[in-house]
Order: sequence, then C-alpha cells, then structure tokens
Amino acid sequence: MPRNNLDLLSLLQEHGAIVEGHFVMPSGFHSQTYIQTSLLMQHPNLAQKIAQAMSEKFPAHADVVMALTPSNSVLAQEVARVRGARAIFASKDEAGNMILKHNFSIKPGETVLLVDDVTVGGRKVLKAQELVQKAGGKVLGITVLVDRSMGILPLEIPLRALLSYPIQTFTAKECPLCASKVPVQEIDSLSKDA
Repeated sequence: MPRNNLDLLSLLQEHGAIVEGHFVMPSGFHSQTYIQTSLLMQHPNLAQKIAQAMSEKFPAHADVVMALTPSNSVLAQEVARVRGARAIFASKDEAGNMILKHNFSIKPGETVLLVDDVTVGGRKVLKAQELVQKAGGKVLGITVLVDRSMGILPLEIPLRALLSYPIQTFTAKECPLCASKVPVQEIDSLSKDA
C-alpha cells in the first residue's frame, strides 16, 4: 500500500514546470506544452518525496536503478537511495545509440528498474530495455514522473507513472503552431527566463 500522497500536478504547477508555447521536443515532435521536471528535482526535499512515490510503483527488488539519460541521474540516484540499490545512467554514443559509460555496468542476472522524467512515445524506453537485456539484465519496469503519451505505448514492460498528462504532439509538417507562424521557443532558454 503506497504511503506517499503526492500531488505531482499541483507541484508542477506551483513551480512553473508546465510551460505553454511552441516547442520542438527532443524527439523532434512539436508541442504546445513542455513539462520541465528539473524545476522540482532541484529541491532535495521534493526529490526525496518523488523518489519514494516512484519507488512504490514497483515494490519488487531491483539491483540497479537506471536513468535513461544523464539529465535524469539525480532522479535515479534518489530512487536508488530509497531502494538501497545502485544508481547508473545511460548515455548516447556519437551515432546516437544508448550506451553505458563511466564504467557503469549491468551484471548478468541483475534486475533493473528504469526511471525517466517524461515519457511521450516510448522509443527511449525500448532502447533502454534492449541495452539492459544485451548486458544480461532483466528489466523490472519503468517508473516515470509524467506519462505524456496519447495512447498505448509499444512496450513489453510495465510503465507506471505518477501522473498521466496526455499532450498532443505533431510533426513539423502537420504542426498547427507552425502553420500559424508561432515562433518556436527554445527549451534551453526556459531556465534562463524563469
């Protein structure tokens, strides 16, 4: 039974982490809304509460907690601290493939809990699952702060989110914001404007 009564939507709104505009997401898709979860993770007390809630989504044992990107390493660290597990994060090589750097490894037979801040299409999750399986590990599942997907994700592992917040995304060709000539706001500039 979860002990954590976390209202993630209120926290995101309170910290200005849900931003409206015209954004090109890391996936290349366009969106009218961007969720900047790092604004919550900069507060250790919130990071601890979020990690506890995420960990409770998968009560089974995990040897390793792996973030899908270096930018989510704090999230992995906090979830691993709650679970008494090891924390690592995946990186990309020059060709864009997901790899483990920094002498991180997954030993054959280890159980891995994946963590991410926001999931939209599930492609990163599939790459992370493949990386773990190639190393001989077993993926317990993925816990995320926000599931932005508009439907069923193409995953073979369970995904459990603290918040479901579906947001429509568009290719550049079909983007109504582009058609209306709304300028694209750079995601990197958001923290400078805050």
